[in-house]
Amino acid sequence: RYILGWLEECASDIEIVAAGHRVVHGSLDYDRAVRLDEGVIADLEHLVPLAPLHQPHNLAAIRALAEVAPKLPQVACFDTAFHRTQPRVAQLFALPRALTESGVRRYGFHGLSYEYIAHRLPDTLPEARKVVVAHLGSGASMCALLDGRSIESTMGFTAVDGLPMGTRTGG
Repeated sequence: RYILGWLEECASDIEIVAAGHRVVHGSLDYDRAVRLDEGVIADLEHLVPLAPLHQPHNLAAIRALAEVAPKLPQVACFDTAFHRTQPRVAQLFALPRALTESGVRRYGFHGLSYEYIAHRLPDTLPEARKVVVAHLGSGASMCALLDGRSIESTMGFTAVDGLPMGTRTGG
C-alpha cells in the first residue's frame, strides 16, 4: 500500500501496467519468467524450505500486491532460471538417481544478477568467451560463464551452499 501510495503521489503520470518480482527459487518447474496465478504461487510455497531467507518474503510481497491491486498482472523472474543452461554434470550431485529425479540437484542462485552481467559483457569485454563472475554482498556466489551462459555455479541445492556469506555458512 505504501509503495502504491508513494507512486500515486510522486509519479502520478506513470501508469502501472504490471509488476515484476525477483523470486529466488523456481525449481525445475520455472525456467523463465512466468505470470503469477494461484497455481504458481502454490508451487512456490512448496519451495520455502529450500530458500527460507528469501522465498517467504518474495511470496508475501506477491500476496500483498494481489490484495491491494487484484487486477494488476504480476510476473515472477527466477534466480534459478539462468543456471538451467548448465551441463547435466554440473547440476548433479554424487547421489542415487532416485534422489536426482526427485529434485535434489544443483540449482544455482543469484541468476538475475548473473544474467544482467552476461547481457552486459559483450559491450564491455567482447572478446571474453570464458568468464568467472562473483556476486558479493550479504549473499555471495561465483558463476562460470561460457559465451554468456551459466556452466557452473558455487551455489547448489539451496541458497546456503557455496561460499560463506553474511547469514549462511556456505558448504
